[in-house]
Amino acid sequence: MAAPGVTHRAGAVLGFLFGRRTWLSAGHLVLAPWWALLTAFTAVAGLAASLVTLPLLLLGVPVFVITGDLLITAARTEATWLRRLFGVDIRISPRTAPSGASMLGDARTLLTDSGFWQLVAYNVVRLPLAWLTLVVPLFSIGFGYLLVHESLRMMFTENPRPELAFLVTADQIRINGPLCLVLGSTLVLAAPVLWRAFSKVHIGLAQLLLRGSKVHELTERVGELEVSRAATVDSVEAERRRIERDLHDGAQQRLVSLAMTLGRARSKKDNDPDGASELLEQAHNEAKEAITELRDLVRGLHPPVLADRGLDAALSGLAARSPVPVTVRYDVPDRPPKTIEAIAYFMVAEALTNIARHADASRVTVGVERSGVVLRITVRDNGSGGAVVRPGHGLAGLADRASGVDGTLAVDSPNGGPTTLTMELPCES
Repeated sequence: MAAPGVTHRAGAVLGFLFGRRTWLSAGHLVLAPWWALLTAFTAVAGLAASLVTLPLLLLGVPVFVITGDLLITAARTEATWLRRLFGVDIRISPRTAPSGASMLGDARTLLTDSGFWQLVAYNVVRLPLAWLTLVVPLFSIGFGYLLVHESLRMMFTENPRPELAFLVTADQIRINGPLCLVLGSTLVLAAPVLWRAFSKVHIGLAQLLLRGSKVHELTERVGELEVSRAATVDSVEAERRRIERDLHDGAQQRLVSLAMTLGRARSKKDNDPDGASELLEQAHNEAKEAITELRDLVRGLHPPVLADRGLDAALSGLAARSPVPVTVRYDVPDRPPKTIEAIAYFMVAEALTNIARHADASRVTVGVERSGVVLRITVRDNGSGGAVVRPGHGLAGLADRASGVDGTLAVDSPNGGPTTLTMELPCES
């Protein structure tokens, strides 16, 4: 009986050779040459056409800009493809200014953009590489199969095949049959290794040439931060108005009523002591209700349990108060920063409120885990689905809260459900 360690290693080897990543790599290598041929033709033909037609009433300018737009769109499509297949995040930033101002301005931007010329170089260099990485594994499989097939034929049937003469003679196979059999099997099994290795070469080339220059990355980052800052300001202003409204409609009204009740009790204390006592009792109850409302308001700003015991306990409290049954799975060994804890808490609280009001759900699962420097919060419900991020609605507020700390919100909510909210927040201790 095989030892567990041997079995585990054998399973790991088989998983490496024939696992999902291997077949994804093979599919990518099969499609890459045709995609590379299309994009390389677009780059070379577009640039050549723009150069040839430039003297003709500057017709080459729009041709050049259109070529650039096509290449940028193709690069973004390829980056999405690589992210979905291999989980590789490649930020495409080959332009420093938005298009649409003028053709001459866009052409000038592309001409002075090193990221764009890196993109052109990528499409030209990638074409022979793509065909080479397709042909080599296929040759390894084909030649390996041929060696295995013919060595077995020669070893057991003594029937040479003349078709093999252009690669290996029949006498060589007859003499070195076992060696050819091992060599052929090795070549066949080498193909999955080549698929995975060559896919990493493609990814490395894309990461090297598609990212654009550092200046473009910084420019894009500044734009993202400006949008994030505006969203944060709007979110803070909306929160201020909510607090103001809650104070005006709740605690302030209670305090006004309390003052009026005390005034009536004071006017009756001499002539109607019993009525004054009754009014004082009423004022006492109103004071307690006002304190309760103020406590709830403060808890909404920053619940004490969050500061004292952390996010796990605070989420458990939210789950206990939710009208929809909630299961919390918390797997974060170290306590996140207080700011991130507070944002995570209020995002979950808002999500649970939206679910209770709109989702028609009977079960909710909240999962919190940490992956590297990212705190990932997942809220799933079995409701009716159809949730979308619309300006001014609850999910837009969640997205604004996340973007305020450079986080993200992803919504997966097909009609009929279920709905999954995935919030990722930076969590550097």
